[in-house]
Amino acid sequence: MDADCEFVRVEKAERLAVVTVDRPPVNAIHNQIRDELGRVFAEIDGALDIHAVVLTGGPRIFSAGVDIRGLRAAAPSDAVPRNTRYQAIFLSIARVRAPVIAAVNGYALGGGLELAMACDLRVAASDAFFALPEINLGGVPGAAGPQRLARLVGRGMATRMVVSGERVDAEEAYRIGLVDELAAPGEAIARAVELARRIAGHPPRAVQACKAAISLGDELPLERAQAIDRHLLGYAT
Repeated sequence: MDADCEFVRVEKAERLAVVTVDRPPVNAIHNQIRDELGRVFAEIDGALDIHAVVLTGGPRIFSAGVDIRGLRAAAPSDAVPRNTRYQAIFLSIARVRAPVIAAVNGYALGGGLELAMACDLRVAASDAFFALPEINLGGVPGAAGPQRLARLVGRGMATRMVVSGERVDAEEAYRIGLVDELAAPGEAIARAVELARRIAGHPPRAVQACKAAISLGDELPLERAQAIDRHLLGYAT
């Protein structure tokens, strides 16, 4: 795929794409990674031969979040346009037609967790942990983290995580609904690929319609959501 990417790798096989953020040692996200992710997922969304996607940071760490050094070097006036761009890229990942599964080894912090929450499903190693620690630096999660977190785990738990900055281990993340499946340490990618293969084995238009029904209807009244279902039935068949 995108040959110009320096920090984002893509492997394609058997109707799957595995997208890896690769910026050692902790996969800190900066503007270049953000933009590379945007290009890669735009290509994936237009590829008819990709039916499911796994997004990972590799076998050790998903992502420590946005690169703090870059934030400190930026002018205060850059904050709003920078976060607007992050929000747009992460939203484009959420809107990819094929299901996207985050495979989390190690930890997903700050912008790393926001990236994982932009995916449809999250598979985590049992020794992984999660946090939105921006409050510890006097900041606020800027890539729709509080909104996505509240939708996944409920307002109370989301408020606690955001205003305390505390870490949540994988088992607790699974209990509250932040994580959808636990894997043995180091096995999150393998389990996510296994799940992606299962999804890719179904008719792609039906899978895309199911994802769209959930995504579009999530915040709508039931009557309007049912209308979306009726429309998507025609698309799937």
